[in-house]
Amino acid sequence: MRSTTIIGLSIGIAVMFLSIFVRGGMEMVLYFVNLPAVLIVFGGTVAAILINFSFRQLIDGIKAFRFTLATKVVSAEAVIEIIVQMAMRARKEGFMAIRELSTKGRYPLLDIGVDLVADGTDPEVTRGILETVSDYLQMKISTDERIWRDIAVYAPLFGMVGTLIGLIMLLRTLDDPATIAPNMSIALLTTLYGIGFAGLVCMPVAGKIRVYNTNMALAREIIIEGVASIQAGDNSQIVKEKLQAYLAGRQ
Repeated sequence: MRSTTIIGLSIGIAVMFLSIFVRGGMEMVLYFVNLPAVLIVFGGTVAAILINFSFRQLIDGIKAFRFTLATKVVSAEAVIEIIVQMAMRARKEGFMAIRELSTKGRYPLLDIGVDLVADGTDPEVTRGILETVSDYLQMKISTDERIWRDIAVYAPLFGMVGTLIGLIMLLRTLDDPATIAPNMSIALLTTLYGIGFAGLVCMPVAGKIRVYNTNMALAREIIIEGVASIQAGDNSQIVKEKLQAYLAGRQ
């Protein structure tokens, strides 16, 4: 589990909890728990997301949360090492031999490329297929990121809706002092819930999905170029130099 995700969430929750607790103990903490405010913010956000995205996209977006907890980040160096080994095998034993070096789903795009090369597919067709698959994967993960960024927009928006509801209810019942505090709670807590959820959860999750997508995009570019080099019959040293050029900007 990626430690920065857990540490960041823990610190954020702890800071907010302690800032409330030191002012009034658990009684004050419980005062910040308001069911109507929760319903307005999270119910409204869910409704807006369902209008904006399909069920399939929404489920995929929720599943994308796992990228923030991934135990391993895709290593471009590891991909290069595998492709160099494939180039060596292809030069010695032919294209069919590289099927034995399949990553068995660890790098799906590379496995597709291996199958295409071993089957003798035309190099231009091979590149076209791999680029199409790469573009689809890029678009899919970008949609996952957009879902979380949209949630980060809708949550504060419905927080403001709750604030307006609370203020309207407050203005209507100003002659009854007993209703002022509950209505003010809804008015202010909805905004707090919306902004807090967006800032502590949604935006960081979207950011980590973007980092994951960037790493995967680099790995896919390396795979496409590596497969093309193998198909062109380049020796392993040339393949290695070509692919390591993709890492030059990271030094």
